[in-house]
Amino acid sequence: MNGSQSNGSHEHLQVTSQDIVFATLYSFIVFFGVVGNGIVITIVRKTPSMHTTTNYLLMNLAVADLLTLLLCPGVYDFALNHFRINSAMGDMVCKLFAGNAIVCITFDASVLTLCVIALERYVAIVKPFKSSSWNITSKKTGIVIALIWVLAVILTLPDSLWTEYRRDHTLGSSRYPCIRPWTLDHEPTVKIYIITHCVLLIVLPSILISFCYLSILKVLKWDLSDPVIDEADKSNMRRLLKLLVSLAVAFCMLCLPFACFFLYVAALEKTQIEPDFASLFLAHRIVRVLIFFNSFINPLLYAAQSTNYRKALRGLCCRLAEGRASIEREVLNLDKKNMISVNGEKLQPMGRCL
Repeated sequence: MNGSQSNGSHEHLQVTSQDIVFATLYSFIVFFGVVGNGIVITIVRKTPSMHTTTNYLLMNLAVADLLTLLLCPGVYDFALNHFRINSAMGDMVCKLFAGNAIVCITFDASVLTLCVIALERYVAIVKPFKSSSWNITSKKTGIVIALIWVLAVILTLPDSLWTEYRRDHTLGSSRYPCIRPWTLDHEPTVKIYIITHCVLLIVLPSILISFCYLSILKVLKWDLSDPVIDEADKSNMRRLLKLLVSLAVAFCMLCLPFACFFLYVAALEKTQIEPDFASLFLAHRIVRVLIFFNSFINPLLYAAQSTNYRKALRGLCCRLAEGRASIEREVLNLDKKNMISVNGEKLQPMGRCL
């Protein structure tokens, strides 16, 4: 390899400070988000008192968010610009991992679950007399969850079909190696899908969730002024008020920028995108990290602020500690039985790894 080829190869392998910053952010979000959502799933599964409709929906939300974070390509996708992949392998990598075709399913399932939880809480608190006909019973919960995932697959089917490896991709190019709807240089035929998906899965859910929780907020504020209700119940209401406000604000602040950005990009022509590609690409990375941050923060908002979840977590930790202590006692008793004596001195047990 001559000098010019060597220099070109080093340029292709260059990783920018922007890549490092976003990879670090994604690593933080993925690690702690997986831990948080895993704890929520474990608490609901291991605590019989938590086996309710709302908690099963929260567990489904945690499963969707967990998968979203595990499949998140933000930790490594910048590196794909520096590796040459053959077409067949490139299509598989783009569809399953880097192109967001699969992660869109889990994200849509998360959004649909948030909407179902908001509606379920709205009917139970604001429309209690209609809750008998609209209530999601334990038998219906499994059906509702299955419908959420089926609908999520259907809504993201075009994404999976249109995502493929960019045949003309060159090493070190600033262009993303996967052609997909959620890139800057999409085809005009994809614009309808982008607009429809943004409206149906982000804008309308934001309106629905905000309406449901603001309606609940109004009812609970009215109850707080009722002198008949004791202080303990009012304290629980205040915690619920705080939770509901944070839910609506977090979803709108973290997801709406993504929708607004792509609605704006969909309105641009390619000739308008090219001159500002660098700034648009940076904005794209920012709004995408925000939407993944939503999967990280959901367990904190839905579970960490709940007294029931905190009690269940403490109980789970206590059971784990008791189980470990029991094992240690059994090992200690076994050690005492296996102690051997030489010249009257006790030695360490034989046959154990220390």
